[in-house]
Amino acid sequence: MEEVVLIEQPQSGHVIKSRPYRLSCKAVNARKIRFKCNNKWLDEARYESVLGTDPGTQLPYMQGSVEITRQEVELGSHLEEFACQCYASGASDSHVVRSDPARIRIAYMRKHFVQTPTSDRVPEGSTVQLHCIAPESDPKAQLTWLKDGVELEKSVDSNVIYGNDGSLIISAARLRDSGNYTCEATNIANRRSTDPATLSVYVNGGWSVWSSWTGACAADCVALRRALESDAGSEVIPRLRRTRTCNNPAPLNGGAYCSGEEEEFRSCNLTCRLDGRWSPWSDWSPCSPTCHRFRTRTCTSPPPINGGRPCAGRELETVPCSEDYCIPSTAPQPRLANDAAVYGGLACVLVLLAIIMALCTALLCKRNRGKKGSVKNIYYAETGAHVRRVLLEQQQKALLADDCTKPPPIGSQFFTLGSTCSPSPMHPSMTLRSAKSAYSGYSANRNAGSRAALITECSSNSSSGGGKRTLIRTSSNYSDDENYATLYDYLDEKAVGCLETSQAVLAAQVDQSGARLQLRKCGASLLIPENALDSDRMIYLAVSDQLADRPQLQPGESALSSVAVLGECEGEPASPARVMLKPLILSFRHCASVFPRDNWSFVLYADEGFGWQRVLTVGEENLNSTMYVHMEKPGRSDGGMGWCHVMLENFARVMLAGKPRRASVTACKRVHLAAYGPSERPRGSSFELRIYCVPETGAAMENVAKQEQHGRLLAESEHFLLNEKGDLCFCVEDVTDGFSIRGSAVVEIPDTHHQWCSQNGLHCSLTVCSDTNRPVEEFLARIVVYQKTNNAERHVLQVRFENSIYDKPPPEEDRTVTADFHLPLEVKDELSRLLDPPTDPGRDWRALARKLHTDRYIQYFATRPGCSPTTLLLDLWEARECGSRRAAHDLLQTLRVMGRPDAVVLLEQYLSHFSYAS
Repeated sequence: MEEVVLIEQPQSGHVIKSRPYRLSCKAVNARKIRFKCNNKWLDEARYESVLGTDPGTQLPYMQGSVEITRQEVELGSHLEEFACQCYASGASDSHVVRSDPARIRIAYMRKHFVQTPTSDRVPEGSTVQLHCIAPESDPKAQLTWLKDGVELEKSVDSNVIYGNDGSLIISAARLRDSGNYTCEATNIANRRSTDPATLSVYVNGGWSVWSSWTGACAADCVALRRALESDAGSEVIPRLRRTRTCNNPAPLNGGAYCSGEEEEFRSCNLTCRLDGRWSPWSDWSPCSPTCHRFRTRTCTSPPPINGGRPCAGRELETVPCSEDYCIPSTAPQPRLANDAAVYGGLACVLVLLAIIMALCTALLCKRNRGKKGSVKNIYYAETGAHVRRVLLEQQQKALLADDCTKPPPIGSQFFTLGSTCSPSPMHPSMTLRSAKSAYSGYSANRNAGSRAALITECSSNSSSGGGKRTLIRTSSNYSDDENYATLYDYLDEKAVGCLETSQAVLAAQVDQSGARLQLRKCGASLLIPENALDSDRMIYLAVSDQLADRPQLQPGESALSSVAVLGECEGEPASPARVMLKPLILSFRHCASVFPRDNWSFVLYADEGFGWQRVLTVGEENLNSTMYVHMEKPGRSDGGMGWCHVMLENFARVMLAGKPRRASVTACKRVHLAAYGPSERPRGSSFELRIYCVPETGAAMENVAKQEQHGRLLAESEHFLLNEKGDLCFCVEDVTDGFSIRGSAVVEIPDTHHQWCSQNGLHCSLTVCSDTNRPVEEFLARIVVYQKTNNAERHVLQVRFENSIYDKPPPEEDRTVTADFHLPLEVKDELSRLLDPPTDPGRDWRALARKLHTDRYIQYFATRPGCSPTTLLLDLWEARECGSRRAAHDLLQTLRVMGRPDAVVLLEQYLSHFSYAS
């Protein structure tokens, strides 16, 4: 009997939706070929058979094939792998040959890339690496790179290298390498591309060599004296000059201009005897705290030469400020006559201080005794397990108090926005007053299984002179039952009155269900996770933009955010040693520019009740660090790169500061530009145009909006990159015929005055005159804003009074308290149970930290006593994804990439049972 031999076995492969997969089998001396898939024989009517003779052996063979559809694989692979085998037999079925199993899988490619390339600006000659990791796929996707829509071939350009991980490496960037790069993943199932990443290659300018000294030093002494006496200035004194040009190389593609001067002068050695003469007076300084301003001049135009006489007169001139500019806080005191008077005055002061301290001690003791026996100002928790949430909102009518600085709108001038109001009343213990009212309204707002009660508080105008307090009640459509929350907490009159207008406060009664407090306009939020507090607590979130609230920074450091405060209201029961059972996440905006180049070294300052401390430097944390800081990376579609998230374990006030990491590379701040004008048609022939330049911290921009609540926003621009050094210039161009700018149309603010917006920003005022009494609605102009050290960063404000795009939008809800989380507590606990065990670093909670980009100091999550690392990571993820509509779906994709089908099934079950907005 002739032996049946398989000479071609079926191969493993993939089936796609539009094309089935063909299995083929070939055997010598075979008379019958059948196929078996997942232990089931396929219908023989589907087979295609071909008989022939092998040309090499001259033996007869039979070749059979069958097509496998996607539906068969889906139905057969839900329990096990879909595998098929070929069976070949001779004239009788007694001798059967079986092939090896051929495994058939469904080809697919997920939608989202694991890592996508990001835009970058690099200098010429530097090495560039664009990262790209393909989506999860089967079979494995092949990566190709396209530049401006054309595929890059590494064999053509030796400067381009394809990395083993799929990244694109340009060994030495050239100007022609600038363009839009796209990563493309391809397999038999699909083809997907990333969004284009822009690569900009620039060339920084370099100086040429100095030219030779030019000029002559010979001078007629008599003629020189006459010229100086005729106020010709020191320019008539002969001197030598040499120049250089920024063309070695010239700056290209936005590269930095050469730093330094283009020309240099050297004084000549004169034999003439010349008297000293005064230079012109400097500009008047801003008004000082003592309500004076001054100007100076120097004896350098020219200085005395060869025994000449010095200048006669004063080099400093001081004048008092006008009453409209500032009001002196104290009257000048007469100078003490002699030392005896000094000692006598000091003795009197010491005696008075001793008396005041004794009185304060007695009052405090009396107050403490009164608190023990009185119940009027104690907050009583209601019975029941429901959540009560109270929103305390202060209605503020103006940005600055009456005693703050207000410059006169004359000509064009600039000044800082730093407030001179009294210091903030925030006590170092971070507490606010709370009281119980007998006249409480009722309201309930059901949200995610919790009850939240919101209350708006208004304080009476300070000019009314009364001690009146108003409580606005909200209507209710429910019956009076135990599900209502009693609204009786509101701020004490003194507490409301002493809060400065540059502060925003939001308080809420929080229980074990957690809460999310948001001050949207001020750019701050607080996430209180579930079971984070030991009991019901009245917690508040506050933001202050006052300079007096800031810590004393070290030399070279600059403030990058407002002061964010997390505290507990007064009147709460005595707090135990540990109120927080796990960290709370405080989020706030900062103005540091981390894209396209991050040169910041970030420092976190915190005051936990013992004064400001420099608690950590980001990137240098250790086991003693009690806080964790997460800086959002650039490239997020929701603009999250301007946010800082801090995980705290105690009540505190915090502020982010920073300094340049390398002195040779410029660090930038992101500032917001806005131009305001009159909201109504001015009565006269002129009006004022006000231009603001403030840090993008949220609170600073909100202060400008409040100050200009009676003005009209004409133009604005964001993400202007401001360097520490370099004059800031405002240039008004293309002014409509019939209008003119009073004074100069160019305002230059020296870097010594704008101070890198460290005083909460700048305000430049320009006066526009109508030469022909044309209506203000016809005024058009362009305001070009640039910095001398960074000519590539130019923003243009198109000022149009007739444009309505900047009209005030309807007011949005600024202060919100919600209890909605992306995932319920039960799902988070189950995910923690699955991911907490340290099994595989590529598949447990450590992999989740890497996928969420929160693994800079991963030891923090592993060393919190009594806390699950996965739970802490998900709490931080909840804070980062605030407002995201796809947060849970993106987390599901992350778990798929990690290779955790158990966690994927858990999350898919939750998303399938609950309506989740995609």
